[in-house]
Amino acid sequence: MVMATNAMSVPGTGRAKLFSGWIVAGLLVLHLATLTVVHYVAGPMLGLSPASPDLIAATIVIGAAVVLALVSRDLGAADRRRRILAVLPSPDGRTVLTTVGGLAISQIPLAILALQGNTIWQMGTAEKLAIGKALAASGGASSIALVAATVVVAPVVEELLYRGYLLGALRERMPGFAAVLLSALLFVFVLHFEPANLVAALCLGLATGWCALRTQSLLPGMIVHVVSNAFGLWYLSVAAG
Repeated sequence: MVMATNAMSVPGTGRAKLFSGWIVAGLLVLHLATLTVVHYVAGPMLGLSPASPDLIAATIVIGAAVVLALVSRDLGAADRRRRILAVLPSPDGRTVLTTVGGLAISQIPLAILALQGNTIWQMGTAEKLAIGKALAASGGASSIALVAATVVVAPVVEELLYRGYLLGALRERMPGFAAVLLSALLFVFVLHFEPANLVAALCLGLATGWCALRTQSLLPGMIVHVVSNAFGLWYLSVAAG
């Protein structure tokens, strides 16, 4: 599957479009469809509960495998990696400050709730609380798999999709701020549409999009996403324990 055209323009410049909107949309839909089928159809058919750490980890990993298989050509070519921002950022103060700023933006909702004496997870679904209880009660392979999938695999693939391909496609068609905002909204409503966590997911999407645009690399946003998921998963286990 070819993700780039012969018109290799830098995102946001020139008239030629690097990304086909249909291809980007297809990637997002396929990823979501894979997650849905594995989590709500295949898993239950095998006797696994949607709240099972094993099923959650398997869902994330299988969804990631499908995406990475489709974009492997882009990831294997240096010129294409640059255009989806799958490159290292400049090792300077700007990158550090941007990453720190992204972390601060992503944690705004949690800070507000903490000041009110609440947590995101206290207002979460019963399924999320069940996940927290399962994580707090076990420390074996299931917990390790869930942590690895949630903290490492999911952020990497989601940043590649939503800040690499989607933000790249939008940036070619609109100003940077509008592209970051729209990509963050799609990140929320396509992948993280949970009433209790809408604001938190939006802040995360805005933070990582801003990081990608400012550093021209996915790595700072991935760091923000990894830290946010790690803290959230820990907080979930504590709140539900």
